[in-house]
Amino acid sequence: MRQISHMRSVLVLGGVMLLACTQPQAAATPLPAATPTPALVANAPQKPTDCVPVQTGTLQDVRSTPASPYFVHHPTPDNPTASTILFLPGGSGGRRSAQRVWSNYLSGGPGVDGYRVVIPYSVKSDFLDEAARTFRILDEVLGCYGGDAAKVHLAGVSNGGHVAFAFMLARPDRFATLLGAPGEFPSHEPAAWASALAGRPVFNGVGANDADWKAGVKATHEALVAAGVESVYVEFAGQGHIVDEAFDESVFFDFWAKHS
Repeated sequence: MRQISHMRSVLVLGGVMLLACTQPQAAATPLPAATPTPALVANAPQKPTDCVPVQTGTLQDVRSTPASPYFVHHPTPDNPTASTILFLPGGSGGRRSAQRVWSNYLSGGPGVDGYRVVIPYSVKSDFLDEAARTFRILDEVLGCYGGDAAKVHLAGVSNGGHVAFAFMLARPDRFATLLGAPGEFPSHEPAAWASALAGRPVFNGVGANDADWKAGVKATHEALVAAGVESVYVEFAGQGHIVDEAFDESVFFDFWAKHS
C-alpha cells in the first residue's frame, strides 16, 4: 500500500481495517452485519416517516431527517426507479468537501440528471468517525425517493475513496460498482477483492499529477485484473490529487451508464 506522509489512524469498519490520513480519532461505529438472505437485499426499505419533499433541479441539502446531513440531487424528471450514485467526499468529509464533489466531479457530467446522486457529509466531527451512517443515508434515500437497491454505484475520493473501498469489501451486497477518484483498499488482499467484487466492475481513477497515489492506484487495478475482476484504470490529464473545475466528468458517467 502507498505510504501516506501525514499522521495515520486505523478505523474498523465491519471487520475491515481502514487506513486514513487524519488525526487520531475514536473508533468508528461498526457496520451492520451482512444480510444473510440475498432476497432481502433486492427489496427497497420501507418508506421512512420523515422524508423531505423532492426538490428537482438543485443540490438539495437534507438536514432534518434521522440519517442526515447529506446532499441529494434528484433525477429530472423525478424517477423512482433511477439508479443511485453514492459519492463519499475526501478530507474530513465536511459540507464544503461535499459541495466540491458535486461541483468538480459530478455536476457537469453528461446524463447526471438521470441519476439520484447522494453525497454524505459531516458537521461536528470527521466523517470517518461516523462513516457507518452512510448505510442509514442510503436506506433513507431509497425508502423516501425510490431507486433500485441493486443499482447503487459507490464512489469516493481520497479519504472517501478509502471508506468506499472498505465498504465494498465489508458489504458488497449493497453495491453494483465501485469507483475511486482516487481510492485504495485497506490492505493488499487480491483474493478477498476478487471474492467481494465478483460481478462488480471497478473504476480506478487518479490525477496524472498525483505522485503520491498514482502508482498505488495502478497497482490495484493490475491486481484486480489479474484476479479476474473487471477493472478500468484512468489517469485524469492535468489533474492532481483533487480535481479542479476543468475536470471532464464524462469518464465517470460513461462507466456508470455502461453498468446501470
